[in-house]
Amino acid sequence: MESSRIQDIKISLRYDGLDAENHEIELTCLGESLKGFSKILATAGTFAVTQRYSKNVSYQDVKIYAREAKANCFTLDTAMNFITQSQLFSGSAGAILGALVPYIFARNAQKKEEMKALKESLEKAIEALGNKDRPTIDGLIAVIDKMAGELRPSVRQAVSPIGNTCNHISVSTGLGNRPATINEADKEAIDQLEDDEVLGLREYKVFVTEFDAQRMTAKVIIDGDDSCKRVIAQISDPSASKAENPYLAALGRYMANNSASGSCVTVTAKATVKKGLINKLFIVDIQA
Repeated sequence: MESSRIQDIKISLRYDGLDAENHEIELTCLGESLKGFSKILATAGTFAVTQRYSKNVSYQDVKIYAREAKANCFTLDTAMNFITQSQLFSGSAGAILGALVPYIFARNAQKKEEMKALKESLEKAIEALGNKDRPTIDGLIAVIDKMAGELRPSVRQAVSPIGNTCNHISVSTGLGNRPATINEADKEAIDQLEDDEVLGLREYKVFVTEFDAQRMTAKVIIDGDDSCKRVIAQISDPSASKAENPYLAALGRYMANNSASGSCVTVTAKATVKKGLINKLFIVDIQA
């Protein structure tokens, strides 16, 4: 079987439209996107080589490196590097990777026809590795589905520039499958929240409408929510118990100005979801 070292595997990320038309992209958006892509590609690469789903980056067998950006709209090439340099990357593992990366995006965007075709490609690639029995193939496909679902926060990060600094993103593995292209409609599907989902740490712009210093809780309105629904917030930020309390200050500004922009603050928090909407924030920091 013909093999090549895994560090020869190149994956291209192409950003098109808006700022990217001028061969540039907003740096904060790019940083968030690359963080998501790094997690997706390292997880997918590790599975392609080992048929093992490893969530912890410390136990993954692949590292992702960025190469020089190209003025092709805005294109960034990445290189996969296997941690154990003596190991080889087989053609069958390449076939898995070539279908797995677009499958992760198709599943999170609910593109059912693409998912069906890519799943068939994955089954053939798994079989080519010597897994002939149906239960083994079905078991690995189930692992892939679980992986794709649990990578949803990283997929959201990866596509976050869409609508802000570009119109769509294409991911090309050069391993036999068409590039995965994610547009604004796909991003909207990816951004939909699922019940019982826990969103990782991120920043929210909020109005503090109530604060309880004894219970270390608050109620906030998330900026941009037209319903003005108040969301319960649990606070673990030590600054909330200090004399110069930024949460009380934010509440005071809200009481004085109501929902004027000057009373909006930025908090860093995790969030839980119910019926597709954020129903609770767990705040760890505030930027007054």
